Amino acid sequence: MTGRPFLQTTMQLALVAVLFSGPALAQSDVGSVYCGTPVETGISVVFSALAALGLPAGMFFTGRSGLAYMRSTGNPNAQNQARRDLILSGIGLGVVIMALVAPEIVAKFGNEIGFSFSDCVTPFAGGSS
Repeated sequence: MTGRPFLQTTMQLALVAVLFSGPALAQSDVGSVYCGTPVETGISVVFSALAALGLPAGMFFTGRSGLAYMRSTGNPNAQNQARRDLILSGIGLGVVIMALVAPEIVAKFGNEIGFSFSDCVTPFAGGSS
């Protein structure tokens, strides 16, 4: 039967999710065990680096690709290459922006359904309350 491996995998995934979400749900603030540890510092460093390096690099490559696309009129090969570069750099910039915005969205959603993240594991914690 082809449905059994899928059912078995789904049940295993559900059991693992229940097993590992139990301790997290028992905390009043999810992630409070990381306060004052290197994990807190790591989260801060990673998100600061993403904001400091990812956004300017994404904007630079998007702008450069846009200029290359505008200059490539009349040359179909150059135009296709510039279009591809523009799409890829736009996607990259979107990924960086979503990586910065997603923790805030998850924190706000968590507050609405009754759990919260500790300020020490929430990047840019000033705007999450």
